[in-house]
Amino acid sequence: MRTAIGIDVGGTKIKAVCASEKGEVLKRVAELTPSNNVNEKLVSILKGLVSPDVTGICFGVAGVIDRKRGVVLESPNIPGINNMPIKEIFEKEFSLPVIVENDANAYAYGEKWVGTGKGFENFVAITLGTGLGSGLIYKGRLFQGAMEAGHMVVEPHGRFCTCGSFGCLESYVSGRAVVDRAVTLLEEGANSMLREYQNGNFYKITPEVIYKSAFDGDTLSRDIFREAGTYLGIGIANLINLFSPEAVILGGGLIGAWDLFIEELKTEVSKRALEPLAENVEILKTTFYEDGGSIGAAGLVFHLAGEK
Repeated sequence: MRTAIGIDVGGTKIKAVCASEKGEVLKRVAELTPSNNVNEKLVSILKGLVSPDVTGICFGVAGVIDRKRGVVLESPNIPGINNMPIKEIFEKEFSLPVIVENDANAYAYGEKWVGTGKGFENFVAITLGTGLGSGLIYKGRLFQGAMEAGHMVVEPHGRFCTCGSFGCLESYVSGRAVVDRAVTLLEEGANSMLREYQNGNFYKITPEVIYKSAFDGDTLSRDIFREAGTYLGIGIANLINLFSPEAVILGGGLIGAWDLFIEELKTEVSKRALEPLAENVEILKTTFYEDGGSIGAAGLVFHLAGEK
């Protein structure tokens, strides 16, 4: 049986799978993304997954990719991987074909291959993780462009973004954005259950803590997710006006907070997207509870091998 390895290299976690040609996950590994020595961590993970059945490896990395050379040109959330010749390093290390793709593009392909997007020819996939990534399936195929919707400006004089700009969508809708907003409000003296977590050190709170607090009834946490939903709705309206997709599929680590932001999101889309383009667009939650990006990366190994 032919298998492929897909690795989703995110700002917080590295998730890797060995998958079959039907998209079945045979092995999986998840590790925290180190602040340095990312290369060593990736080698270690791959040594536990490579076998004689493996036909290739695909890295899905958060950042701007040079696909031909297999190099990450810039990754705002994983600076330790910038300019690393991933393709060259890992083809030499494991004697297997290596593909390097943007992580959100890999996720979008996974949705088309074996996920929520199977029945659509045109859709946008958005991942809500440490940052905000996006990919586009157009006429049934992965659009291999940048698709950096997270760095679409939604507030011209807005919050600073790790990319160096200001007012990017990612600065309002991402795991980092949610935490930064909570910390800022708590520093300003806002009342919140969040002060009870981490022994009162709110600088250590995580997105998971904030949406747990929101589900427990904390007003501040709920307001943070409502605001995120509003900005995400603005971003999605722009994407609808640009691409006229059949669907927008949302995934990633923040998807557990779906019920906290979806109404604001839909309200904003209905206000801002052109009605003839938006009226039939489905806004859907992923069926991948984990591994969407790594499964999609594995699928790209089979897909691109079939095109040669």
